[in-house]
Amino acid sequence: MRICGVQILGSTANLAVVSSDDAGGVIYHPCHTKKITLDNDKSSDSLRVFLKSITAFAHENQVEGFCIKQRASRGNLSAGGPSFKVEAMMQLVPDVLTYFANPVALSKFAKTNVAGLPNGLQGYLAEAYRSGAFQLKKLGAS
Repeated sequence: MRICGVQILGSTANLAVVSSDDAGGVIYHPCHTKKITLDNDKSSDSLRVFLKSITAFAHENQVEGFCIKQRASRGNLSAGGPSFKVEAMMQLVPDVLTYFANPVALSKFAKTNVAGLPNGLQGYLAEAYRSGAFQLKKLGAS
């Protein structure tokens, strides 16, 4: 199964596509598109363009599921409205499942993941990669 790990920062979704190998390890699939940005969260045309872009990305990269790193919805460190619109658009991609990864679980996973990060992965994609790898491991365990 191909999972796209996602870290949403503001109106930008950082994307890292991963899959499992036969031994249960994680394979990173470098993609041409590494992030997609919602230009104007107040414009319905911009929302449609984002949805079309993320749908095309999922299709081109044979993504079967998105795993989004959760963000706080209230409190001092809460995420803003545009990030939740980006999340909603990703949930609307046809035929692609959406999973969520708790930041505490991701942090624990990062400490116990002996494989670490793959060579060539840009630093800003680390959390997106971990989200995808976490979901693969979770699906493999169930």
